[in-house]
Amino acid sequence: MIDYQLRLLLFLLFVVVLLSWQHLSPRQPLHSWRLRWRHNIGLLLIDALVVRIAQPLILVCVALLPAAPFAPLAVLPPILALVISLILLDLLIYWQHRLFHTITWFWRLHRVHHSDPELDTTSAVRFHPLEILLSLLIKALAVWLLGISAAAILVFDILLNGMAMFNHTNVRLPSRIDAALRYIIVTPAMHRIHHSRFNHEANSNFGFCLSVWDRLFKSYRKQAQLGDDQINIGMPQTQHYSPERFQELLNMPFRFSLKRKRHSK
Repeated sequence: MIDYQLRLLLFLLFVVVLLSWQHLSPRQPLHSWRLRWRHNIGLLLIDALVVRIAQPLILVCVALLPAAPFAPLAVLPPILALVISLILLDLLIYWQHRLFHTITWFWRLHRVHHSDPELDTTSAVRFHPLEILLSLLIKALAVWLLGISAAAILVFDILLNGMAMFNHTNVRLPSRIDAALRYIIVTPAMHRIHHSRFNHEANSNFGFCLSVWDRLFKSYRKQAQLGDDQINIGMPQTQHYSPERFQELLNMPFRFSLKRKRHSK
């Protein structure tokens, strides 16, 4: 019970702080935030009902099972195992994200996230329920294979939620601070490039927490082609497409093509 309360409390804290930050110091005006927020919050509620409530319980139950016979982290000292677990889970999310851009059926799920025509804190929760479920299964398998503890799962999920919202927040960090932070973590300006409608930009900057993975695996892009202030946010390989109805988001994985509509402002 304490686990659930802690997750919810920190989630709400992140939401309040980051929404307040982008309201007081926005990077750019958000023209269609009312429609987008209805869509993003609607997906969050469905994810919570279908998966997110069950996710911590499932992962913790897997972690409490006897580890796989070859699970390497189960035999390490707890603190060392915690640190290594967080690093490996971050690496897992990087490659999961990259594969979701590569494999056709995975992309059909993930493109719901990229269909947001603007970026702000709420964009971090814009995921199709089936993608959340698939991600849960991948993490559960990793937990069992590696012997990841319940404590590491709790810390990682808090980190995942916090960093995902931070990366999508509509703020502009001072250039020197952004450049310094990028050597360690993914910043909002770095992640904005990933939400470009240009396919080569959308297929870069896959990391969510540590920026080292993009540099190590050659997917890092320092700047957008037309400049950071000219990034056209939205669905890759479209110019104006933006879902107008909530049902369109739920049906998107099962549609082979997308109508190209101009989003209303």
